[in-house]
Amino acid sequence: MSELLALSAVLKGLDPNTLAKYLPGNESVTDLLDLAKVLLTKRELEKRIRTLDKVALENLKAGYVSVELQSNLLATDSVFEDAKSLAHELQPVKLGYQLAPGHGAGLSAYQTLLALTELLFSFEKRLLVPVKAGLRAPDAREIGETLKLNAQEVQTVYQLGVSCGFIHQAKDRIHATTRGFAWLELDNQERWLQLAQSVLDLPKLDLSDAPLLDQIAQQYPLIDPNQLKTLRFAEILGLTQNLIPTAELKDLAGEWIANELPETSERFVVQGDLSLMTLGPISAKLHRLLDVIAQAEDLGLASRFRLSGLTISHALESGMSIAEIRSVLERSIQPLPQPVEYLLTESEIRFAAIKISDLGSASLIRASDGILLRQILGEQLLRPLLLEPRPEGLISRLDAEIVYLNLRAAGYAATRVDHEDRVLSPRAAAIEVNEPVKDYLELATAIATREASEPSGDDVLRQLQFALRNKLKVGVRVSYPDGSQREHLIEPLGLAGSRVRGRDTAKEAEITLPLGRITSIWLA
Repeated sequence: MSELLALSAVLKGLDPNTLAKYLPGNESVTDLLDLAKVLLTKRELEKRIRTLDKVALENLKAGYVSVELQSNLLATDSVFEDAKSLAHELQPVKLGYQLAPGHGAGLSAYQTLLALTELLFSFEKRLLVPVKAGLRAPDAREIGETLKLNAQEVQTVYQLGVSCGFIHQAKDRIHATTRGFAWLELDNQERWLQLAQSVLDLPKLDLSDAPLLDQIAQQYPLIDPNQLKTLRFAEILGLTQNLIPTAELKDLAGEWIANELPETSERFVVQGDLSLMTLGPISAKLHRLLDVIAQAEDLGLASRFRLSGLTISHALESGMSIAEIRSVLERSIQPLPQPVEYLLTESEIRFAAIKISDLGSASLIRASDGILLRQILGEQLLRPLLLEPRPEGLISRLDAEIVYLNLRAAGYAATRVDHEDRVLSPRAAAIEVNEPVKDYLELATAIATREASEPSGDDVLRQLQFALRNKLKVGVRVSYPDGSQREHLIEPLGLAGSRVRGRDTAKEAEITLPLGRITSIWLA
């Protein structure tokens, strides 16, 4: 109990900014005594012990008070006995996944930029549903074929996007976020730097040329490496090369990696089979353009995209005109083949031939061509939509966005429209995600202020209940009817109604006090 009081006194001396660090996960505490009690639990002690470097850890095991132990609230004038015992019990945590060397820092970073770009665009073109691992295994494999990555590498890039707030996992599908699309507008160096800064969470390290995991384990023997985002994503971002820290990890500026990234080009050729080949590593700007008007088939140091009625329809839905699409394609180093011209003309004529409207509790598929509607109704791939024929079209009880993506997956260039028949951009599926941020500083300030002010009736009752349960003595300041105030040191014996019964240690006699008359209370 002396440790509880000592820690409570230390917390009382902390400023709100420092106090706020200990509140995440403990938002239910209402005063410093509550917080002190929580911080002395095994769970909270373990969290702080695992952050200690090897010197501080040895001091804790030996019971030697150091500044670092005091700053981690593991000691006051003496080391907390529970913390000392726990330090002897805890074992190192093994890494729960396998670290694998990449393809060289620059190439790995470039590949990650390509992969994340492609993932963000894929969410508006196809229905992807999240599972515990991230992407469903078949989806990860299919996307990996385009990116020349295995399924696990795709999952790692996906988790990087989630970690950065670029990808949002809703219950029924995965969305790109507006923050993710803002990231797409940056150049490669800026994009890389934003990713690296968002995952940098290493403890203080004197980095050497040894493997990063070994360095972490050596300097922080009990740390949980599974919690470190830097370690998980270092290799695919070029922060490590063959698992050894690169210059960027030592001085995160983006300059070294910019020289390591492959030199990009905007040269490409459009071919008669409707494929589009880039002549070398693709620039961020060109990648964004081509992902709107074409489907990526092979991405790497040279990339292949393919044009189709679906991709041109997607570009038109996204706000481009046929003239703008043609202008992009005419950057080809060869004249546009005739089949491409035919595709553009036909796509413009057929655009919005199939329209999907949101009816609130249902979706409506309309088309001026009745044969096309009958074809959709009989499509085996669209059976899950449970389509019902009506005079106005086909009705589905599913969300309009889900219907749209299923029609695309079946090869139908459908278009979503609003109640005024205006085309809705698929980019509208990108959502603004504002994660709720708990204002721990505000809570810490409120707790500190409450400690310095007169207690409320609830505070008095709660502290008396705490003292009664733990057989502690409390000091109370009591306001008497004659206007005087007196202090008593009592050992609470019982609470009934609005009064406390206790033993006055000075008079060695029982005393009964009205709770409403207590103006201040503190643990003795």
